[in-house]
Amino acid sequence: MNSTPLHDRIARSLDKRRDEGLLRALPCVAHADIDVSSNSYLALHDNAGVRAAAVALCSGFPGGNLASRLVSTRSPLYKDLERDIAAWKGAECALVFNSGYAANLGILQAVCSRDTEVFSDRLNHASIVDGIRLSGATMTRYAHCDAADLRARLQASRARERLIVTDTVFSMDGDRAPLADICDIAREHQCMLMVDEAHAAGILGAGQSGLVEALGLEDAIDIRMGTLSKAVAGLGGYFAGSAILRDALVNHARSLIYSTALPHSVLAWDLAAVRHIRATAGLGGRLLMRAGELREAIRGRGFDAMTSTTQIVPCAVGDARAAVALSRFLGERGIRAPAIRPPTVPGGTARVRFSVHLGLSDSDVRAVIDALSAWRASL
Repeated sequence: MNSTPLHDRIARSLDKRRDEGLLRALPCVAHADIDVSSNSYLALHDNAGVRAAAVALCSGFPGGNLASRLVSTRSPLYKDLERDIAAWKGAECALVFNSGYAANLGILQAVCSRDTEVFSDRLNHASIVDGIRLSGATMTRYAHCDAADLRARLQASRARERLIVTDTVFSMDGDRAPLADICDIAREHQCMLMVDEAHAAGILGAGQSGLVEALGLEDAIDIRMGTLSKAVAGLGGYFAGSAILRDALVNHARSLIYSTALPHSVLAWDLAAVRHIRATAGLGGRLLMRAGELREAIRGRGFDAMTSTTQIVPCAVGDARAAVALSRFLGERGIRAPAIRPPTVPGGTARVRFSVHLGLSDSDVRAVIDALSAWRASL
């Protein structure tokens, strides 16, 4: 490539990342005896019953939908999937997007405007930040899980339209938003409230639909979104809420309007997996117990599991190079666990992130703990 000012700036930025131990690369596909990198928390990707149900739903039509949903949809499963998601969430209706990222981007871009001030938890997912930016709204970040800071920032606001948005379970720390307090604050200040249940759906609550259900706050949330690519082990994202908001998204959400619809086979998997979760009680409870065992063992050996209370268990080491070294050390012992570094997490909080799932055995958990102990001894 020819040297130009733009090319040179890109090259310098990559060199800087390399020097700081922050350069990313796509991992090679390789076998791992123990995989704690996957977001398939319920191990449904390996569930024979879900697989058989999805094949039956495909009905010999595995291909794509071939156009945007607003132009032409060939699969009848969109309607069935959205009906099941709405019932699962206790919402009036639902709308499926191509991914969780596309859902957050499209929802925030469609709902907000330059007259809107959005109050966003400082550790919200990048797709939330990008959706706010795309909308042109003013973004005000409040301290992570700090209801008092949120209230103070709202009291100082002069915006006519206000929206609070938060993850319910945070993807890198594994902690939970103080959602009951946030609902009270939203009501006090006449704010619309949006939650991202990506890492809570399929796990929390009696019906395993998320933290909103677990706390009985269905009537206090205006917008609920989540993914079909984590506990559901498929692909897609969704909105759940009122019919008027769904109509607004169909008319204004650019990530929906200008994307080709999901393939029929993907919709079949998503529907089969959602139905399995709704019909199988106790999956989330079993997962949280297993995660608790790993988390307490990590802490018991002097490692920092931060504020995790869920299936996401970080092992914080602080330095980015140390996180990479630990991830590599684990990989050499057949354990796949990613190093998470800035800018994904704040500076000084680099970590290895363990995604606990129901496919882990007792011996797998022991192997992870033994490997961590060996790494510490090697230092």
